[in-house]
Amino acid sequence: MTDEVTIRELNGLDEMLSIYPVFRQSNSHLDEAAFRERLSAMLAQGNYRCIAAYIGDRMVGLSGFWTGIQLWCGKYIEADHVVVDTTLRSLGTGTRLMAWIEAEGERTGCAVFRIAMVLGKERTRQFYVRNGFFDDGLLMVKALSRGAAEFPEYVSRPGEPGLGV
Repeated sequence: MTDEVTIRELNGLDEMLSIYPVFRQSNSHLDEAAFRERLSAMLAQGNYRCIAAYIGDRMVGLSGFWTGIQLWCGKYIEADHVVVDTTLRSLGTGTRLMAWIEAEGERTGCAVFRIAMVLGKERTRQFYVRNGFFDDGLLMVKALSRGAAEFPEYVSRPGEPGLGV
């Protein structure tokens, strides 16, 4: 099945908006209007790109990715929201998406390939470990007033430690 998968980069907002139906399978709460708004803002930053996996004309996976520079590592590439169609998971599509991004990082002179993931998603963590990633940090999150309704799990409460999960 995965031999039939082709990966291509999506260019421009209109092409990238086509990922929404597969993106929604990631249990995202974003409606289409908010998705469009966020994607437009991400593209405006100038360092966001997106790829999609296809079997024929059917989109079966996607990943966004960023490039940037930080003091600790220099130039990096970071996958953002890797999603594979729920009916086709565990067939190698996610690995192909990650390999494409890794090759792009190598091509563009990045020193590291990184990904942030939500704690407690052991199956997701094992996928990244199988693809050569190491646990090397912990992303700490605190909801600000504007994000409190969307991310109640990250709201600090007086007298409670910020455990998150």
